[in-house]
Amino acid sequence: MSQVFSLPTFYRSASPTLLKQYFDERKLLTHFDWSLEGDALVEALSATIAQLHDSQIEIIEQDFMAISSVADEEGVIGLIDIIQTLRGTDSEAIIDALMENESYIDKFLWVSLHHPDAYNWLARMERVEKMTFKEDCLVGRHACSTDEESVEDLKELIQKFYKRQRRGRYCHIDVYSRQNPNQYYFFAYPEDYPRRDLNYDKGRLVPQIRRPVMEIVFIYDPQARNLKIHASKMRKIEVMQEAFCKTILDLPGIPEGSLRVYDLSRLLDPAFRFTTEPVDGIESVSLRMLKVKLNNTNNDKITYEADPHNGGAELVQTRINQAIAACGDTIVKKLDVLSAKITIKFAAREGQPAKKITFTITTPNSSTLENEKLDNIARKYLEIWGLVRLAITPSEEAA
Repeated sequence: MSQVFSLPTFYRSASPTLLKQYFDERKLLTHFDWSLEGDALVEALSATIAQLHDSQIEIIEQDFMAISSVADEEGVIGLIDIIQTLRGTDSEAIIDALMENESYIDKFLWVSLHHPDAYNWLARMERVEKMTFKEDCLVGRHACSTDEESVEDLKELIQKFYKRQRRGRYCHIDVYSRQNPNQYYFFAYPEDYPRRDLNYDKGRLVPQIRRPVMEIVFIYDPQARNLKIHASKMRKIEVMQEAFCKTILDLPGIPEGSLRVYDLSRLLDPAFRFTTEPVDGIESVSLRMLKVKLNNTNNDKITYEADPHNGGAELVQTRINQAIAACGDTIVKKLDVLSAKITIKFAAREGQPAKKITFTITTPNSSTLENEKLDNIARKYLEIWGLVRLAITPSEEAA
């Protein structure tokens, strides 16, 4: 994704025709001379926009910054997937028209003007990739209801929960059924507590009352039999897991033993190795930190953190095992591995630079992994390495 943004750079990258369409829709710059070219156009456009009201300038900056942030090859691939999902048999003509735009900026500016629903869904999916889903629920493989009645039932249960907290009077849910991979996304927006903010209006500091929304995101993956929920303001999300299972999956509740939990005890085994597959392009895996709890009278904890230059788990394993051994044989037999930090380095490939991710996993089921491609590869390996305990079996699924 683009890292540096400036309005003049955006103007240089965008087609004047599309820029004119953007401002015409908003009834702005009606007398601007769009026949200008190059730096003359950029300078005149910058000067004209600078004369607008602060609130109008802020919206323009936000719109163009959002477009710039997704305008790359990965964004185009994601956008094509969304158009195919939303438009079905009509998608090919739309994709052909999209690809006629030369620059990445033009492609996304065009789709924001002509197919704003597809653009808005892309923005949501990009935001989802940055979210942290701290708990997975292995609910099994079931039919996923997306009809209006089922969604309304889910909304009512969400509202019922928040009503006890004197919020959630209103709630809206949007549903997106992704084709590749086959996943279902439910975005719920219950009303939060009102807030009184201080804002500038024409240079004056004034108070404003607003009613913000909370965002709850449900992701159900039938193939993985997994339900993930992002609800940043909830300490425990069992109530949302149960609501989804009852209304959308038509289950009596959360399946027994459905929670995915981490078992990090293997990381203390000197024979443990981070095995990987060539197809994922992983250069190295390093164990950066281990935290263990000694089940003694004081419930003491030991944490060792390092940066192994050659990857692997040996350095941290050796040092923390030495510390544990110093506590005596009785302690060694009674301890829990609470947390681990792991770094995965991916080799450069297909013109893409080398990348790495560092994440922390904490028992029973918390992690800092997000929903991006590399994070999902890491999730796959946590299972391969035996660090995840699966509690549901196919026989427990509904017929």
